[in-house]
Amino acid sequence: MGKKEKNKKDIVWFGMKLTPEEKAKIKLLAKRKGVSQKEAVMSLVNDEVIEYKVEPTPGSLLDRMQHLVGIVEDAPRDLSTNPKYMEDFGKDSLYRRRSNSSDSE
Repeated sequence: MGKKEKNKKDIVWFGMKLTPEEKAKIKLLAKRKGVSQKEAVMSLVNDEVIEYKVEPTPGSLLDRMQHLVGIVEDAPRDLSTNPKYMEDFGKDSLYRRRSNSSDSE
């Protein structure tokens, strides 16, 4: 689809504040490449955002972890289904993370 074929509904506004130095760098890059400032920026964005297809490994997660099934002894039979075991889960680590992050500020 060429520039002139784009529908105005497909265009969104994206703006950002730049320092004069940042703006000058974009302008210089565009001049060196012989393209518009937008094309220069979008070229860099497209180079960084590489799409790739992930091929799933055959078999389920259970198949791959079958050797671990049943190795925990003395665990409650409903550990994976009863929400009471999740009550307060992670509160200790959340508290430590908050207190540590406030110390470094």
